[in-house]
Formats: sequence, structure tokens, C-alpha cells
Amino acid sequence: MKLEAIVEHSRDEKYIVAQVTNGEKQTNVLVSLPFNYHSSIAKVYRQRLPPNSQMEVLGGGILDINRQNKTIETYGTSGSFGAPPIELVREILTESFPDYTIDARVTNYIR
Repeated sequence: MKLEAIVEHSRDEKYIVAQVTNGEKQTNVLVSLPFNYHSSIAKVYRQRLPPNSQMEVLGGGILDINRQNKTIETYGTSGSFGAPPIELVREILTESFPDYTIDARVTNYIR
């Protein structure tokens, strides 16, 4: 299964983790966009997908990226979608950002 991370911001913003299916192809994707709600991120990302794609949101949280220091920290949980599968979050971020130090965790914090 393909892994992908889309991080379109600097500093901290919300993120979702989703499984996308398009025909035979499945992708686990972490999407972090500068929106106030996890549901807004899901809606915007779904609109970017090819027409016949299916998307299931697996959870969400907050992602803080420091591009200068090459660090990524995740924390919190989504009030809309619940906690993400943290091992999958680590796997996606480690593969997508191999030169970064990753601190991926789930906390009870909701923003």
C-alpha cells in the first residue's frame, strides 16, 4: 500500500489520516492543511481526488512542522474523527520526511 503525506503549511495545523481507494490502488495519506476544522481538511482533500475515488478518514490531530530544524511533532485528537492510528502516522511521516526527526503521539488535547 502506498503512503503519502501532504503538508501545506509551516508551524502547527490540524491533520487527518485517510485511506483512499481508486480502483485497485489504495493509499494511506496524511493531509495537513491550514483549516480550522478536521472536517474542512477532509472536504477539501476529497475534492482533489479523482471522481471514482473512495475516502475513509481514520482520525486526526495536530501537526507542528519546523522546516528549518527539520522536526515534526503530532499531538491531540480530532473532535470529528477521533484519534488517528499513531503507528500509521509515524510510518507515513518517516517515509515522507526521511531527514526529519518525528515525534508522533496522540493526546487528549482537542483544538
